[in-house]
Order: sequence, then C-alpha cells, then structure tokens
Amino acid sequence: MRTLVLTLGLLGVVLISGCSSTHTAQTSTKRVVDQEYVAAVEAAANRSTVQNRIIWVNPPTEEVADNGASKTQH
Repeated sequence: MRTLVLTLGLLGVVLISGCSSTHTAQTSTKRVVDQEYVAAVEAAANRSTVQNRIIWVNPPTEEVADNGASKTQH
C-alpha cells in the first residue's frame, strides 16, 4: 500500500512538472495595428451613402518582424 501511494505521488509530481513552462521561446516579432486595412475600411465607410461612424474596439493587427517586414496578418 505504501508503494502504491508513493508511486501515485511521484507520478503526480512528474505530471504537474510537465505542465510548467520553460520560457525559452524567443520571438523577434511584435504586433502592430494594420494601418492599411484600417484605412481601407474607413475609406469605404466614407464613400458610403449611409452616415456612419467607425469605432475600432479591437483594431486589426498584424505581426511584423523587427526589420518591419510583415509576417502574419490577423
């Protein structure tokens, strides 16, 4: 019985330690507002015959490298 409890305890510790993060991932990218898309949407809204007002709650962003090149658009 003691061996079973010890085994289950060690198994629990191993499983929990497997969930810890190592924080080794380093990225050289940052998220910025996608100004081209924002400008396109606002220009389309201005061309509309309906009076409207755009409020960006979550503006579209894109991931850019440190050198400024676009990598992924979201």
